[in-house]
Amino acid sequence: MDNLIEIKDVYKSFGKKEAKVEALRGISLSVAEGEMVSVMGKSGSGKSTLLNILGGMMSYDSGEYIYAGKPVNSKNQRELTRFRRNEIGFVVQYFALVDDLNVFQNVALPLKYQGYSGSKIKRMVNETLKELEIDDKVKAYPNELSGGQQQRVAIARAVVKQPRVILADEPTGALDEATGEAVQDIFRRLNEKGKTVIIVTHDAKVAEKCGRIIRLRDGVVQDEMLSAVTADNGGVIL
Repeated sequence: MDNLIEIKDVYKSFGKKEAKVEALRGISLSVAEGEMVSVMGKSGSGKSTLLNILGGMMSYDSGEYIYAGKPVNSKNQRELTRFRRNEIGFVVQYFALVDDLNVFQNVALPLKYQGYSGSKIKRMVNETLKELEIDDKVKAYPNELSGGQQQRVAIARAVVKQPRVILADEPTGALDEATGEAVQDIFRRLNEKGKTVIIVTHDAKVAEKCGRIIRLRDGVVQDEMLSAVTADNGGVIL
């Protein structure tokens, strides 16, 4: 598989002078198209900063970010907005649903920003909700849903626009174990359909279900390894 994502010697810091914190210290890594990767590390290791840079949510100080063979210009906000809108689907730990919008309206938001017609939005949203087995809650509001249902809606919102890459930041962190496993299975199915999935997690069980585990420490890659799932399949990344 060809590399879809390449990060080369990327640095990112916050603050100035005595208050300066180096979140990423020359990090380099690559992710192949169609891969499912977990990123692990202690708090402060740079996981979320890396994910935000990969998703075009944050600029970096120096280095290179190559996506599909082309550089991502983190200083150009217009280009970053287009990149996020067309290529990236985000899923976060606490769902980030809009409380006063129902399930359909929450999932439809990214399509509205992209200017789709009402009829196309309706078709795409309903198809995605059905695929994620949450279509029976189409008119419900977030406070009427369980945590697992809210995360399914959040995943639906991330994937409805058919992004090439799904970035998930602790997507099972607010869920019980059984619900977390169900959500992890959703990511696996999306990956089997060709999506590139990158999951930041503290949970070793979640990481082991990905094809490869990247461990960060102090803003750099400490090590990389194939997961047990991949190793059991002769080293082939599923």
